[in-house]
Amino acid sequence: MERKTRAIPKDSGLTQRLFSWSLEDIYNEDLYKTQVEEIPESFGTVDHYFGSYIYPLLEDIRAEMCSSMEDIHRAPFAEVISFVESKSDRPLFYDVMVDRWRNRFSDRDKEPYRTTPGDIFVLTEAKPETVSDLQRVGRTWTFALVTKIPEEEDEDEDEDEDEDNTTSTYFEVKISKNYEVDDAKRNSMFVVFLINTITNRRIWNALHLFGNMCIISRVLSSDSLVSNVNKLNISIKRCGHYQFLA
Repeated sequence: MERKTRAIPKDSGLTQRLFSWSLEDIYNEDLYKTQVEEIPESFGTVDHYFGSYIYPLLEDIRAEMCSSMEDIHRAPFAEVISFVESKSDRPLFYDVMVDRWRNRFSDRDKEPYRTTPGDIFVLTEAKPETVSDLQRVGRTWTFALVTKIPEEEDEDEDEDEDEDNTTSTYFEVKISKNYEVDDAKRNSMFVVFLINTITNRRIWNALHLFGNMCIISRVLSSDSLVSNVNKLNISIKRCGHYQFLA
């Protein structure tokens, strides 16, 4: 019987965009300065409406990643004990097993960290205390996106949810670039949590579903294409999991 898993939704290119960022890009507050414009109160076309939110969304993700990088010394992390090519045979996909998660509790979050599809990690040969540690000469690292988690692990976690160290220790990731591993020479490898992108992925997908008439009919339900944009909220409900409410 095939093992059930939880997986991230397809993202219409968001992963590729995030993986293209360098550390300099993440720290560049002006990265999208020329693309981010004030969102108007009305739009001439549907494409204009959807397109107006793409770069503000990317800027929000960049700022969140930058903030997480600043606090990387306090981020949840774990040591990798197994790193093998995924059984799916897709390039840059790997099955990962870690020993246990540390720094799961923080002052900012009410709940302890739990591995979730859509998490972005830094995969590196040594646990960084600052971003400059990643920039040292000879230091190898890459971004990694959690794509799947076995469902059985989630069920086990629910049974032991009061335990401090219950979170997935086995999952599939997609990495941003080739990361050669020589098991005979490798001393250590770590994953460090940065952000979760699942909500941003759903918004990104909604902004790229130009052909979804269910969404468009909701948007066009007012006299103008969109009125009072400040009241716009995205609710993940109907219309193929996305519904725009003005």
